[in-house]
Amino acid sequence: MNDNKPVNLFVFYRRWASDRVSDEALAKFASLSRIVTKEKGEILFSPPTESPQFYILLDGIIKTYILGPDGTENTYAIYFKPGMSISMTKDMINIPGIHCKALTNCKMIQLIGYSPFELAEEFPDLWREIVIALQPFYYGMMDKLRAGYTMTAKERYLWFLNKYPYVVDKISQVEVANFLGITPQSLSRIRTELAEEQEVTPSK
Repeated sequence: MNDNKPVNLFVFYRRWASDRVSDEALAKFASLSRIVTKEKGEILFSPPTESPQFYILLDGIIKTYILGPDGTENTYAIYFKPGMSISMTKDMINIPGIHCKALTNCKMIQLIGYSPFELAEEFPDLWREIVIALQPFYYGMMDKLRAGYTMTAKERYLWFLNKYPYVVDKISQVEVANFLGITPQSLSRIRTELAEEQEVTPSK
């Protein structure tokens, strides 16, 4: 997405939502939203988040994570598809200490000041679209847990290449290792082994 191209929020929401959501509701929702940009490495939110925050990704890659006792970032989910939404209020997900960070330069729609319950009450038809847009977060976490419990480190990396082909060349190998739950050194050995097997070629 071209960062210099203005985004008409009503038009975006009209394309994003189903026909059951009225133009009036979308126009009001658009009036409560704004376009924000985040630089690579910038924190979107971290504990304690004092006000409800809701984002819709337009362009870029972000991640959610918690910090381990030693300060290590343990990645929960990676977001990269335009239209994916992120809401880390306590009403939506019971994960203490959640952080969110931009892995690349990002453009997003931000809505501040509405809790999920308030959104559901004022925009019931639109709320359904929001819940649907949040599903990739939950599915992504479940899929990641499945991979972590049932696959070897090498198998997890191959799974990552298949599931996140758009992401793999756009984020650092340290971030890939964090997501897979292995050390960067282990990831390097796996990439070298796979390159020798001519399954994949490590990027330069």
